[in-house]
Amino acid sequence: MAAEPIQLTLRAAALIRGMVFDGVLLPGEKVRQVELAERIGVSRSPLREALRILESEGLLSYEMNRGYVVARLEPGDVAELYRMRALLEHELMRSIPRPANDVLDVLEKHNETMMAAIGQEDIAEIMRANRDFHFTIFELSPMKQFRREIARLWQLSEGYRHWWWHMPDAAARIDREHRQIIAALRRFDPERLIQLCDAHRIGGHEGIAVGKIAPGSSRTWP
Repeated sequence: MAAEPIQLTLRAAALIRGMVFDGVLLPGEKVRQVELAERIGVSRSPLREALRILESEGLLSYEMNRGYVVARLEPGDVAELYRMRALLEHELMRSIPRPANDVLDVLEKHNETMMAAIGQEDIAEIMRANRDFHFTIFELSPMKQFRREIARLWQLSEGYRHWWWHMPDAAARIDREHRQIIAALRRFDPERLIQLCDAHRIGGHEGIAVGKIAPGSSRTWP
């Protein structure tokens, strides 16, 4: 495959991945290839290759008589993803060095962006800012394969987290927990950091559980 088609395929995969992350494409939703190709501005050939890449990542699945759909997970599957994340993130957190002050400033900025987005009910911006916050921390670790697998697990469960920012007191809790995480990094207390991130992750998982994933449905609701 020539360099240009490869770049088009990777660009298409990134754009579709972002649509899933931002809740534009929901779990169980059929991928309409003609509409999608027009929307992201690529021909059908790189689009098909992009869909195969996302299928290999587990973000999409292929169903007979329907074609590609956004992967739909049962509650038990989501619980497993969160458990896997916990195991990997524990090890990754223990590997990070003391962050520089500019990294802590970036984390504070991501949190401020997220709080503003929650106030505006801008779901896409909420999701982006939240990812930026956590992956800024993950990127401190030299454990590249751990980072890659954690990113994959986030991708698989992202579509189930796009709604629960509307839960009562969610904004205050997230703001408080993010600030506590930053404080633990500032003091460089890895064990406290792990405890805080565990509590934060569990809160997100409980939010999904409260919302309940509807059997056979492409949506979740509180």
